[in-house]
Amino acid sequence: MNFILGTAGHIDHGKSSLVKALTGVNPDRLPEEQKRGVTIELGFAHLSLSGPEGQDLQVGVVDVPGHADFVNNMVAGVGALDLALIVVAADDGWMPQSEEHLHILSYLGMTRAIIAMTKVDIAEDPEFSVEFVRDSLAGSPFEESPIYPVSSHTGEGLEELRAAIAKTLSETTPSEDLAVPCLPVDRAFSVKGMGTIVTGTLSRGSLATGDKVLLQPQGLPAHVRAIQNHSQSVETARPGMRTAVNIPDVALDSRKERGVKRGQILTLAEAGSPSDTINVVLERLARTIPNQPGSERPLKNNQKIRLHYGSGRVNGRVRLLDGELIPGQSGLAQIRLDEPLFTFANDRIVVRDWSGEATLAGARVLDAHGSRRHLGKIEHQEQLRELSKKESPEALLNYLIQKHRYLPAKPTAQEFPFSNRSFKNALRELASQKQIIRLAQGHIDASWWQDLLARSNQAVADYHEKNPDLPGIPLQTLRNTFAREFSQHDLFDLLLEALRAEDIQAEGEFVKALSHQTDIPPELKKEADAILATLAREQLNAPNKKDLAPDAAAQRAFAFLVRVGQVVSLDEKTAVDAASVEHATDLVRNYLTEHQSATASDLRQVLGTSRRVAMPLLEHLDVKGLTRRQGDVRVLKNADA
Repeated sequence: MNFILGTAGHIDHGKSSLVKALTGVNPDRLPEEQKRGVTIELGFAHLSLSGPEGQDLQVGVVDVPGHADFVNNMVAGVGALDLALIVVAADDGWMPQSEEHLHILSYLGMTRAIIAMTKVDIAEDPEFSVEFVRDSLAGSPFEESPIYPVSSHTGEGLEELRAAIAKTLSETTPSEDLAVPCLPVDRAFSVKGMGTIVTGTLSRGSLATGDKVLLQPQGLPAHVRAIQNHSQSVETARPGMRTAVNIPDVALDSRKERGVKRGQILTLAEAGSPSDTINVVLERLARTIPNQPGSERPLKNNQKIRLHYGSGRVNGRVRLLDGELIPGQSGLAQIRLDEPLFTFANDRIVVRDWSGEATLAGARVLDAHGSRRHLGKIEHQEQLRELSKKESPEALLNYLIQKHRYLPAKPTAQEFPFSNRSFKNALRELASQKQIIRLAQGHIDASWWQDLLARSNQAVADYHEKNPDLPGIPLQTLRNTFAREFSQHDLFDLLLEALRAEDIQAEGEFVKALSHQTDIPPELKKEADAILATLAREQLNAPNKKDLAPDAAAQRAFAFLVRVGQVVSLDEKTAVDAASVEHATDLVRNYLTEHQSATASDLRQVLGTSRRVAMPLLEHLDVKGLTRRQGDVRVLKNADA
């Protein structure tokens, strides 16, 4: 099993010395660090342990700086820990950076920690030092954490500490493989003959040689040529491993070329995309940090902040939805960043002040693609507020379906960072609660969909009431009415299909209620009756359209009769009533059945009409599929016609 252990604590409390004593590796690799005796950059080591029941525990150890000037580097090293090793010197006690590191670990969601009380060999009263630290932890997530007095110089307590680390990790559930790897780059360098190497703590999914990856948020494509874990080559790295990845097709970042650097996220293209706006729930500890006035002041709306995520950081402003936050409070917020950032839902981030002098708050990402336009909507705020109460797959999936209204498939790993099994279980649970409607094509927010169906029904009914002479509401009009509802997905065909169950259907270019009977407007009935009477009398010798409908009212009545099928418009000048067309159809069918073919002149004589009416009428019968032309004659289109 693979785990990550990270140190935390004040400067000169012996973090690096303790790591060396436990692992045999000096994590201070830079000459300046060794010269000054101060950790500046992240250090790494490997620890092999056996659990109480013989479990093989491979532990990657991350050693972080304790100096206040290097808190940025410290945050970059503790973003994916399974266990925190909080180091406090017995001769110095709880100090300002001890407190700030506790805040950072808390904000990153850490709940498991072991306290190593170092330098007990030079402490005047080790028991008092332990009680002092215990008091300092009161009210924190680590108040019940065990405290082990140790000395890196004499070796006192080291075996007990190793055993405690092994026991705690053996009881820790290993990181789940969610099939989408995430590697925050904490180091990037080049090796002659190999090219670019990046290192980080792998989470969320496995990474294998040959994989095609992206470096976010820049979107730089690369492929994995080789992988190492603790200096050993492996074909596949799994979540919880310290991982070095050879990506030779991307250069190191420089002034001349955009490339790899600390703070990027190595992942798959399908994982998601970066955003400059994220919705979060902020949390401030009631405890304040000594010598950091910023940790005591209210966090105000639109305040400039520095956000630490993974191994990187970016500046931005915080928009508070619940007013300013004082220590001990939590609230919804939207962070608007100066440049895009790649995050996953439920990720933990640390908020520091813009100057980088104080740690202000922690945040949990609710939505990695927040909408600035929708932030002011009460409905959207309520959806975020509900999501902030839970971290469950059901809560997150319900939020996504409410946000998008419709999900055609499983969301991206960025939106929904849970397993396929969790996704299916969440769908089943939401469906049983009637919160979603499951379709073969996707999943729809049930309350929104029912409301949309009701409004569509009403739109059709209103149109029928206002336009009783029309066959129905035009398809495009209905589509345009709900165009904003379908801004992300075109659900109009699904809507029409659902409306059929409501006895509403599309006929041609119109949508109508099956119960709708087209009625002539009362003010046009006189003109309509006159037109029908003339056509019934004249039959296939009907007058020209202009004579049939000489004024505006008659033209409106004529258009209505054409729409409802009582009159057939043959061309721009000619129209006959529907009964005459049916009579002509029978005459032509019977004649061609007997004679097999006929010229237009033959059929004109059969119909007993003029060429003005006969020619467009015969073309109409061609279009209807009764006849077809063969040179100068017409035949029945189908032998059985």
